[in-house]
Amino acid sequence: MSDTTVTSPAGTAPAGTAPAGTGAANGVSRRGLLAGGLAGAGALAITACAADPSDVSVSGGVWVARVGRAPIEPADAAWDRAAPTIVDMDVQVMVLPHRPAPLVAQIAVRALHDGETISFRLDWDDPDTHDLTVRVDDFRDACAVLLAGGEGDQGLRTMGSVDQPATLLHWKADWQRDMDLGVQGAADVYPNRSIDVYPPLISDAPRDLTPADYEAADATEWLPGLHVGNPLSASTRTACVEKLTARGFGTATTATKQNVAGRGERTSSGWRVVLAKPLRGIEADEFTLTPGHAHTCAFALWSGADQDAGGRKTPSKAALRLLLEF
Repeated sequence: MSDTTVTSPAGTAPAGTAPAGTGAANGVSRRGLLAGGLAGAGALAITACAADPSDVSVSGGVWVARVGRAPIEPADAAWDRAAPTIVDMDVQVMVLPHRPAPLVAQIAVRALHDGETISFRLDWDDPDTHDLTVRVDDFRDACAVLLAGGEGDQGLRTMGSVDQPATLLHWKADWQRDMDLGVQGAADVYPNRSIDVYPPLISDAPRDLTPADYEAADATEWLPGLHVGNPLSASTRTACVEKLTARGFGTATTATKQNVAGRGERTSSGWRVVLAKPLRGIEADEFTLTPGHAHTCAFALWSGADQDAGGRKTPSKAALRLLLEF
């Protein structure tokens, strides 16, 4: 049996399966894509009993159907046309103390593209919201998508490689809060605080000062992160998703051009997050996605309740094939 299978999905897709119940787009059909663009990955098996011949499920991969407009809102009706891939998540063994079991067993991944932009929607269970990171012991909820070459290349799951860079999309719950409610500060966690003075702005009346006040006073040296341009310390937010590039462990670098979008919202059981970027890479190490071809993707979650940060996260068990409809 081939590792690429076209079937008619029934209900929720099983683990590693990505059906998409959309009509065929102009150009090469789903069958044409799988039979042609993925010929090197194995033969094609088509189930004749499909109610809709354009319905597709790809074993061990994420199918990215083509639509008229890639959505960037979690509640967009376009997501009804993208059935979920159920992705198994792995244990945390990168940072001590290790976790013997994943915090989240599975996530649901949907993906759509419009020929210019690709959008992912990740749904997972999380009973608590952690989107305030004012105190040193505050940690955020977050999720990420890794994009790289190959066809489900397991060697690229660990942030790409020296020879094959990866592009990362990282949504952060605290950045989402900053955009929705304004950049958070001491008032969000210490409502009964008493304010005396903030050096070096000693001439200012006792009040809450923001990073923007330090910028206006040309005093950002007192806020080192802001002073050196660390995106985590920015005084304003224009997006809740960050684009990074990487060539292996410890090499993740914020991209110069942040041409990404997305949004997260709470559901009755957890988070629903959209992360979107143009298909074409514009950075030196940014990976370009090509409709009609297969690539590599992987996923990760961070739990603020469990003090996740950096390498302390819940990654997907494996890299998956990402197949874009032509």
